[in-house]
Amino acid sequence: MRLPRGIRIERRLELPRRTSAALSAVFILLSFLVASAVFEMMGVNSVRTLSTVVSVFLSPPSLLQAVQRGLPIGLAALGLSIAFRMNFWNIGAEGQIYMGMFAATGMVLIHAYYGLIPEPLLMLSMVLAAFIVGGAYCLLPGFLRGRLDVNEILPTLMLNYVATLFVDFLVYGPWRDPQGFSFPLSIPFPQYARMDSFLGHSSYLGLLIMVVIAFLVYGLMQRTTLGFEMRVVGQNLEAARYAGISIFRTLLIGSFIAGGLAGIGGFTLVSGLIGRLRPRASPGYGYTAIIVAFLAGLNPWLIIPAAVFFGGLLVAGETIQAALNLPFAAVQVFQAIIFIMIIVAEFIKRYRVSIRI
Repeated sequence: MRLPRGIRIERRLELPRRTSAALSAVFILLSFLVASAVFEMMGVNSVRTLSTVVSVFLSPPSLLQAVQRGLPIGLAALGLSIAFRMNFWNIGAEGQIYMGMFAATGMVLIHAYYGLIPEPLLMLSMVLAAFIVGGAYCLLPGFLRGRLDVNEILPTLMLNYVATLFVDFLVYGPWRDPQGFSFPLSIPFPQYARMDSFLGHSSYLGLLIMVVIAFLVYGLMQRTTLGFEMRVVGQNLEAARYAGISIFRTLLIGSFIAGGLAGIGGFTLVSGLIGRLRPRASPGYGYTAIIVAFLAGLNPWLIIPAAVFFGGLLVAGETIQAALNLPFAAVQVFQAIIFIMIIVAEFIKRYRVSIRI
């Protein structure tokens, strides 16, 4: 699109961190104002709706639920922060979450039916399997990008549907609980395979896992040669080639780690929230993780509170549905408004409009 004469869009060379954080805060507040206007047009009391959202973060039981719902979002967002730093646009975190759920459930079934995994090692095997399978699921788009220069957006997006339908096939078919009255559910996980068997609530262990992984991601990206290579590949491919960096190897490793962290998010979903595998277990956590990653500016430490915030929105959505008789789409509208405002904020952070007469 051609801009009017005298108006130019120029890329900013640098933006102070405080200014960047302030812009994000301003546009999040704007998203609340816009959402209020939208709710009023829908005939909904916006003050009561937004006060319900805020109350989630002021009540300890609701806050624990927000952390619990935010775990798969945050872990997937931590993986996406690595991928996006490499300029690898992984839109497939949703499918990688499903593959993590598949792998974790598979370990439970192997333990329950064949006894091949001892009870003390079951939880660890679930985490490792979820990481490996989720990472392997992201390797194909990484291979296509690194070897054949195929844009990764479409392959990662389409693989989401493959993973979702694959899990549907399992729970409607060979993995259906024989004592589940024909409902499409796997067998219930034993208590020692549930995250709430540690520290009393799954949110405590899950938050600990997320903090540890955020620390590891930060250390990887800021303190290791591999992290430096990932950032160089994301900023300038020609400079990476000139420096002798193997772009193919870097993309493969980065995509594997990104998918693996989303897979661990799938583990927290079945082990911490549901307790078994069921169809459509993720209501779009992988897509929400994209919003969280950008809201946090790809900063691993900021991803944690951003994920809890969106987890709280999901909890608030259920409360709003019950109290105000609203459809879940109302909460999705709220999330969409926040996402649009984040995109606008990111544009303003990276570019400025120059008017020359």
